[in-house]
Amino acid sequence: MGMKSDVKAVRVTGTGSVFAGRTRLRGIILSNATAGAGTITLQDGNSVTQFVGDCPAGDVFAFNIPEDGILFVGGMTVSAISGLTAATILLISRRLINGYLWNNNFRIKFFY
Repeated sequence: MGMKSDVKAVRVTGTGSVFAGRTRLRGIILSNATAGAGTITLQDGNSVTQFVGDCPAGDVFAFNIPEDGILFVGGMTVSAISGLTAATILLISRRLINGYLWNNNFRIKFFY
């Protein structure tokens, strides 16, 4: 069973950082107003590609990631984006401090 947490929406139109800390991708919306197919590549803080999404020409693609989403250790970056008008990235984050997970001001013991 997944833990409830606030979802953040970040709109991107180019490469660069999406979120600086540990996070999970929960969904993505890709918008393509061009005549060709569009694509986006998301990497974690270790430069490992975790997600690649495509969107047909002149279309909008929305995808929800099941369960707890895709883990991005050490942050999330858009390493490549082409042919897309914009992408809205839906993510969740939780803070780990002194071995405890903080979520909405509640402390939960966290084990790796």
